[in-house]
Amino acid sequence: MSSTETKTFFYVEFLVLLVVLLSTFALGYEFEEEPEEEYEVSHISGSIELTTRSGMDSLGLDDFKLGAIASIEMDSHSIHSTDCQSCTNNPTGIQMAGEVTITNLERIIGGGTGRVEGKLDVIHLREYESPDMVSKEWLTIDWDAADHSSQWDIFIIHDPPRWIPEGRDKATFITIDDFKQSRTGPWLLVDSLVENVLNVRGCLPDSFNCDGTNRQEINLTSHLTLVTPSIEIDHPKEWELVSVEPTTNETPSKSEGLRELFNLGTETSSSETYCPSSLEVMESARSWQSNSSGGVVISPMGIWLDALALPSGKFVADKGVWSEVDYESSSCASLTNEDGVLLLGIKIS
Repeated sequence: MSSTETKTFFYVEFLVLLVVLLSTFALGYEFEEEPEEEYEVSHISGSIELTTRSGMDSLGLDDFKLGAIASIEMDSHSIHSTDCQSCTNNPTGIQMAGEVTITNLERIIGGGTGRVEGKLDVIHLREYESPDMVSKEWLTIDWDAADHSSQWDIFIIHDPPRWIPEGRDKATFITIDDFKQSRTGPWLLVDSLVENVLNVRGCLPDSFNCDGTNRQEINLTSHLTLVTPSIEIDHPKEWELVSVEPTTNETPSKSEGLRELFNLGTETSSSETYCPSSLEVMESARSWQSNSSGGVVISPMGIWLDALALPSGKFVADKGVWSEVDYESSSCASLTNEDGVLLLGIKIS
């Protein structure tokens, strides 16, 4: 993976997280006609017009002009894991997998058009300390598209646990003529087309010309079924302390795009860092003091996703140590607090 691609992690929000998390709006959706029954998304289809630079870059398409069309066909189901060694309660969540076809691609330099076909597999797990309190989150985004392929493994520890109450979307949506429309932020409209089918139309968060009437950038349809028993999956690899023994004195480069998210100070010596176990040779490693006094909030599309009652991956950074490790074909980055406790881990491969 190139250094340019590694800078796109928090741009993934504009497509990958958008596609996946948008569909989970219907998880636990209660139809007014049958309030006693809960539904979940079983399939999502539709398209997103990538009218923003961040939307294009999120899939490694930084060499192409704006305006590509991403067509989505994905299945979804509830999941849980039982083999988490660091958990008190079994994590639960969703898994979505399917195909994404990107068309209307035009190169910035040299002209020429093309298309990209890829498979997207996303796993999102949460450990709940209580019904409304989340203590840990795991997010795996596997984008398989030949030269544009990548995988992100993200681990978040909420200390203290994060409060995520049910029904928090009610204050941010207004019902007009059987439609649910966003009160603030990017225009978004949720419509029940037919029984057990929801249509979501709207605008990307950083779009300038999308008004929802004359132009829409998102058009996704979710097919719902009654909630079914969740499927057990293998838990993501545990993050563990690894010895820092790089083969060179070079500064890691594969995760450098993440550094701007933190107020980093001077380099600090460290003989250990956090990463899932790897058989690869460690090529380089560095650590810096993180001086994010008062808490820096990292929240991909946070306000927008919160308005939809979606998992927004909010993380509040504070003082500690930010470490990066490069292997031959992957990298790890982690943030620990002043006591050396892991708070955030990101692996790119």
